[in-house]
Amino acid sequence: MSNIFSENPEWAIGSCIAIFIAFATHRFAMHRINMEHFRKKANAFESAIKREFAEIYPIQAQWPENVDDYFRSIFPTLQAAVSEFREALPKSKASAFDEAWFIYRLGRDGREIDQQCYFQYMGFQNSEKPYIEPRKAFKENVDSLLSFTKET
Repeated sequence: MSNIFSENPEWAIGSCIAIFIAFATHRFAMHRINMEHFRKKANAFESAIKREFAEIYPIQAQWPENVDDYFRSIFPTLQAAVSEFREALPKSKASAFDEAWFIYRLGRDGREIDQQCYFQYMGFQNSEKPYIEPRKAFKENVDSLLSFTKET
């Protein structure tokens, strides 16, 4: 008993080519859809950051007198923007983004239990560690968050 492919090898080759083309077209279309979704979320995230930090980012024209109150007051908006943007990130970048968000909120030595601790933006001096310039640390941390909005 023979089958159609053994009698007509061209059909087998043609079928393989057709399956490959269909698969490649699907992958390309899905990639474009995912990139468009990512671009929309990235633009919204970047806009939220720039809107909330208009007075202090990228140029720190007017640094807040009460840094803790200032950052706590905009935290809910930022947290919502972070959550929405994180959904669009590739899985390979999600943990690095989580780390950047952690450092923004808590500093490099922060504890997750604190949720928010903005000492790194207040200019406290610790005798055991070098002085952290608050404005420089803030700009670096925001730049780090925004670096994830670049196309992947």
